[in-house]
Parts: sequence; C-alpha cells; structure tokens
Amino acid sequence: YEKYFDTKAYIGAAAFYKNLSTYIVRIPSTGFDFTPYITAASGVPATAPRVGTFTQPVNGSGGSIKGLELSGSFPLNMVADFLDGFGIEASYAYTDSQITLPTGGVTVDNILTNTIPLPGLSENVGDLTFYFAKDGFEARLAQRYRSSFVGEVSSCTGDRQLTYIKSEKILDGQVSYEIQSGIAKGLQLQFQAQNLTNEPFIRYRDVESNVIERVKYGKTYLFGVNYRY
Repeated sequence: YEKYFDTKAYIGAAAFYKNLSTYIVRIPSTGFDFTPYITAASGVPATAPRVGTFTQPVNGSGGSIKGLELSGSFPLNMVADFLDGFGIEASYAYTDSQITLPTGGVTVDNILTNTIPLPGLSENVGDLTFYFAKDGFEARLAQRYRSSFVGEVSSCTGDRQLTYIKSEKILDGQVSYEIQSGIAKGLQLQFQAQNLTNEPFIRYRDVESNVIERVKYGKTYLFGVNYRY
C-alpha cells in the first residue's frame, strides 16, 4: 500500500511471506578418499594421507520468512514555508525467519541451537534520515539500526562459520554542493563521514552479554567530485 501527497510526500506499507523448501548449508564429511583425484602433477607426496575431510554444499531442511515493512518521506515545507528544503525520511522492517540446521556437521561458532533465524537477516531494521536540499546545497544525517543476527566469520582454516553478531547503530553524514551556473555548472563537491560514533563489531555466544569478540573499525571519511551536463 502506498499513499502519495501531491508530489511531496508518501507513506508505504508492505507485508511479505516466503516459504523456503530447502536451505543450502556446507557440511564437512570425514573419511573421504581423495585417491581418485590425486595425480602425479598434483605434487602430493607419496607418503601423504589419502583420506581426509571434504566440505561441500548440501540441501538442508526448509524454513520461512515473513514480515512487515513501513516507509515514508516528508518534506517539512508541508508544515511551514520557512522549513523549505528540510525533510525527513524513515523506514522500518520487521522480519521473522526460521531455518533448522542439520543435527550434525554444520560449521558453527558458538551457536548452541539448531533452529536459528535465516543468516544475514535481523528481526528489526530501521533508518531515520534528516536532510536539507536547496539551491545546489545538500546535507544529510542518517541513523540506521539493525538488531542482532546470525552472520558469518572465517575460521583459522579459512572456512566460513555461522556466528551471532550483536545489534548495531551506524550514524553517517554527508554534505555536498553543486554549482548552479557559470562555466562550472554541474560540478559537485561531496564529503561523506561514515560510522561517526565509531560503532564496534561485536560477536557473542548464546546471549548478547556474553561477548567473545569486539572490534572497532573506526570512522571513514570520503571526498568526491562529480560532474554532469
């Protein structure tokens, strides 16, 4: 459902449901005989073992994804003329997902249950943006949030492992100006600052208070020049 107010503002809502007949997982198999795949050109020593662990993708059991999305954009000059150029954009999504991992073999890191949310999906995701755009000048300040979710990390051997990742709030800012007339018309200067609050990346075991890794990546600053004609 979408509702538009002239050409200035809108609100939107959407509901969704998806049934997953299967979910692909990578499972290591022990006792795999590599002999048929070893040739003289492979450089494997004659004394090296021929039986080891082989990891491959397989079709696991299914699951489901369902949820609700809300969004809106509101220029503030609809409230008062002196607020011309200012505005607010916001969105929110609630997602309920579930898959069941095989009872053995799946590579995980500190996940103690077989029923988990779909990896990569947070239950709650939202963002709120305040902006000003007028006469070639534009400024934005955006706060985005996602609740805890199941993600992936690399093990010491380079394998991908499922793990719990803690919720985060990321604050970004952007300022730009586009020249409106003269020989340089269409030239835009842009400055961006990402993760202004230096939000850390946090992994945990079972409950959020049981932190097992905390990494700060710091802020990122970008400067750009664009031109259009």
